[in-house]
Amino acid sequence: MTCMPPTLHGAFLGLEERPHCYNGGYPEYVVNVSTVAQIQLAVNFARERNIRLVIKNTGHDFGAKSVGKGALSIWTHHLKDAEYYADYEGHSYNGPAVKLGAGIQVFETNQLAKKHDITLVGGEGRVSSNDCGIMRCAP
Repeated sequence: MTCMPPTLHGAFLGLEERPHCYNGGYPEYVVNVSTVAQIQLAVNFARERNIRLVIKNTGHDFGAKSVGKGALSIWTHHLKDAEYYADYEGHSYNGPAVKLGAGIQVFETNQLAKKHDITLVGGEGRVSSNDCGIMRCAP
């Protein structure tokens, strides 16, 4: 909440006046990746410059791991590959399996599971105007 749009002024935060804008906890750089090669380049860039690296899919992380002042953020949301293997053979498992890209969301895995009549387990959280989260809710 370090630099709110003009329509959301200080009253939204319980303040009398609008706070001054500052860089807060957001990454300095963001790479919208769509290939593995782009991820490799971004990781190398961060490593060579000793820059903190954060990775996110949709932008929300309840543990705040998707933010970081001065960091390089890799946004994986467009990595949507999803493959179903009816007869996967591994070291200790044989049977149906799936391979999912880093940008896949739970609702998309549910669609894949339904299509292939399998069960996948995942977690999902929604953010709406009715959710207060860590912010103070208006009465």
